Amino acid sequence: MDIKSIKDLAQKYTAEELNKFADEFESTGTPPIKTQEDPGAQMSDYLMGAELRCLLDKGIPMNEAVREFSKRIRGVLS
Repeated sequence: MDIKSIKDLAQKYTAEELNKFADEFESTGTPPIKTQEDPGAQMSDYLMGAELRCLLDKGIPMNEAVREFSKRIRGVLS
């Protein structure tokens, strides 16, 4: 997980666009916007960026949105 890439994606694209990137990447194997070399990490960046963007669209400031999102990730991993 590259939080810088995820933040950049969330700031530049809508959640719908990021989900379309993930769908396109899944169907073609070619990333529309490349953030990482590893395909799994690349797909994760799109999906995590979409989730982060949803939080931003709710009016949550970027720093709080990243904290909330990171807390959700840690909850899944622990």
